[in-house]
Amino acid sequence: MDALQKSFKDRRSFGQRVREVEQVRKEHPSKVPVIIERYRHENQLPPLDRSKFLIPEHVSVGELINILRRRLQLNQSQSVFLIVNGRNLPATAATFADIYRNEADPDGFLYIVYASHETFGGSSSS
Repeated sequence: MDALQKSFKDRRSFGQRVREVEQVRKEHPSKVPVIIERYRHENQLPPLDRSKFLIPEHVSVGELINILRRRLQLNQSQSVFLIVNGRNLPATAATFADIYRNEADPDGFLYIVYASHETFGGSSSS
């Protein structure tokens, strides 16, 4: 498996990740250190150009989805879903301050995976 296919956790030790979060939180206390990676079995959505992001605490999940849609250059028929810690689909209105408080990894990062899902279909206007 090459470096591009390995997850962020596989590329850095726990200690390295903890030190990185401590430094980032010191310099940017109102931002959440987030790792966003494409679901490893995803084949419809393109990969992001990077995986580390600093997201302001007040940003909602819905706002992040819109940002990701633009970065990934998705058309209106393509869906993107976010999964936190491999198990939770966060509420669209939830802020990153709330999600971070409840879901941060022991290393201090918040891990999010994005994927497409055909079954949900229909319109999702807000």
